[in-house]
Amino acid sequence: DYCADEKATHRSALNNFEPTTAVRLLLHETATMRTKTTTLIICDAQPDVVRKLPQPRLFLDLVGVAVQAARKQSQSVDVVHTMLRFDQPAYAQVSPSHPRLGVLRRLGAKNPNLKWFTSSDLSPTATENETVVTRSTFLPQATDAALLKALGHDDGERRHLEEDDDDTAERDYTVVGYGPTVQAVCHLLGDVVEVGRKRVQILKECVADENPKRCEALLEHGLLFNEQVVSLVDFLDGMDVLHHTIEVDNANNSSPLPDKIKYVTDCGRGGHLTLFMPYLLRDYGYCRWPTQPWYREMSLTSNKEYQCPVGRRIVDLCDEPQFGSGTRFFLAGRQHLDEKNLLHQLVPEMMPPTFETIEAAQEYAVTQSANETLVWFLKKVNQNGGRAITVINELPTQPLEKDEQLQVHVPRPLLYEKHGQDQGKFKCHVKTYQFIACTTAANGGPPEATTSWQLYMHDLFYLATANCPWSPADLSDNVQITTMRTHRLYADNPWRLKWKLTETCRANMQTVLQRAIEQGKLHHPTVSSTSPTDSSSQPQNGRSKDPRAALQFEVNSADWMLDEDGRMFLIECNGIPVLYDAGMPQELCTKGLKLYDRLYKENPDTAVVNDHDLIKEAIGLALTGRLPKSSLWKHVATIPSP
Repeated sequence: DYCADEKATHRSALNNFEPTTAVRLLLHETATMRTKTTTLIICDAQPDVVRKLPQPRLFLDLVGVAVQAARKQSQSVDVVHTMLRFDQPAYAQVSPSHPRLGVLRRLGAKNPNLKWFTSSDLSPTATENETVVTRSTFLPQATDAALLKALGHDDGERRHLEEDDDDTAERDYTVVGYGPTVQAVCHLLGDVVEVGRKRVQILKECVADENPKRCEALLEHGLLFNEQVVSLVDFLDGMDVLHHTIEVDNANNSSPLPDKIKYVTDCGRGGHLTLFMPYLLRDYGYCRWPTQPWYREMSLTSNKEYQCPVGRRIVDLCDEPQFGSGTRFFLAGRQHLDEKNLLHQLVPEMMPPTFETIEAAQEYAVTQSANETLVWFLKKVNQNGGRAITVINELPTQPLEKDEQLQVHVPRPLLYEKHGQDQGKFKCHVKTYQFIACTTAANGGPPEATTSWQLYMHDLFYLATANCPWSPADLSDNVQITTMRTHRLYADNPWRLKWKLTETCRANMQTVLQRAIEQGKLHHPTVSSTSPTDSSSQPQNGRSKDPRAALQFEVNSADWMLDEDGRMFLIECNGIPVLYDAGMPQELCTKGLKLYDRLYKENPDTAVVNDHDLIKEAIGLALTGRLPKSSLWKHVATIPSP
């Protein structure tokens, strides 16, 4: 299309030509600007084939996304279904000696009511504008005139195209479905239809075989005519439908497959879903649903692309809350626990003196004893785990950034003497893990009327100690920063008992949570749109269909420091603490994870950190509301929602 000015210029140029010249120009443009056509070929998406595949419903739903995307572009996309189907009774078309289909002939002779491969059912069902080609051979053949015609194999048209040097005349092919049939169709396209320069692509997620290794071999080594293996996301992008919500309905009353399976999507939000995923797939019957680009957030400091489920589908579990119909993996209002400045606003009396401006810090400093050396921490409020902390003994001269705060070191900190160490005592902090969930009573009532908050604390506390002995004059990280867990503090640990850690940590954490709830900082999920850029997306209310499951939950950690008198200070809460699961594969993306993994592999019996049970039981508590009797997760409080 041309803009208005360009159209006017074009018309003026044509008016200056002789009529015959203008006609020749228009005819040439019409001849060369042919519409590019795509053919989507769906191979054997029928119950008698699909039910023998691994994860058949997932396969059909992914194929359904591709088909619905093609249907959104019906003016330029043809859809062809090919299937194995017998019309005559007793499978008369089949030789009894056929290596794959002969058994049907033999069984049909004994049982005339045998119905295998006699149904016309397809998933997704073909529409009236789509072509369905049936066959009575196990694989498509070069003699199948109906299929070749559906694939665009017309000798007259081919000769015309061969005489035309214009590369704009072409038809692309996309093939999905049962692996052996996909391979056979690709061979027909290359060897008989002779697509040549035209593109043939296979959608990786939409090809399946009862033998997964054979399917893998097909995609890697079994394609002979320069076919391309691409992702479903690439196909959706090519169809220009990534911004659409694609509804898939593969319900079929005659299908032996379950109408519904549970899907989980990890969109990479950075939470704990990646750790929970192996348990969801193995123990709770979930299937992984893939992701696609959702939207891009651009600013002066970042250029981040966010992901969502393929087709912008609402799945059962998702770390992007807008796309999950079940339990959410992030608390609504979580920033008030996770970000240091907001946490300080909740419980300033629990934390060391903390300031948002240098002037406020200076006013505090002048009130302190002249003989006391103050150690300060310059912190980023939205980063945890010892990151973005600068240890100083003089206040900065430049104003603080909006995401910075100043915090005074705990005065006269309680130090820990490590066993076997005779060179001083070490700075330390206590680390606890909390399970915080928003739940409803299982009475079918509205969430607003029955919502409450549950607080559990894991009964294995940890001590994190510095690498070098304490000295207020030494500002190095090895002395001042305590992040790695180095000692276990079970309930009967003498140090834990002496300082009454269990009672104090539980009471303080309950105060933090209760204050956040009462002030409306934490709240239960509400109805929301799935996308800031797509007003047509499906709404969802964040409720799980299982009344025992949490509406939302997080496993967070809290860091506590004591002074020599036993007074406890809250240093920070971390909404996504580092957890190490020795029983499951895990990306070792932090210094702490690498250390924990090395120590565990050296000696599992003496390794301090293995969060396997903590993680496994937390996901069970979130989804079922139950814990094993031996669990170290202990219920602390139930707090009603206002």
